[in-house]
Amino acid sequence: MEDYKELCRELLESTIEERISYDKKLTKKEVLQDILENGTEDIFGNMTGSRTCNTWEAQQFIDKSGAIWDDDILELFLDIDVNYFTETLKQGAETLDVVILELLSTYIINQMLEEAK
Repeated sequence: MEDYKELCRELLESTIEERISYDKKLTKKEVLQDILENGTEDIFGNMTGSRTCNTWEAQQFIDKSGAIWDDDILELFLDIDVNYFTETLKQGAETLDVVILELLSTYIINQMLEEAK
């Protein structure tokens, strides 16, 4: 799960930098709070259904991270529904990749908010 935590944080940091460069009055904490309250929009590819727009790349990251065999990631899915992991797997690597990031996002955002205090 560490690879996905790191990726989630990197994608969030990139979004924060982008929003702050657009509106210099914003703070990191404000941007994180906005993301937490209003959703991740397309930070992880949830609007397009893919972060990578490439099944092979998504599969490579899933394989590298060991996500399929990671008990902590499986727990994230089981917290929603027993069948959610299986249903997500059926949709393919790109969807699984996005869903894992989405499931981790609240945890990572809250961690980043704590660090911003």
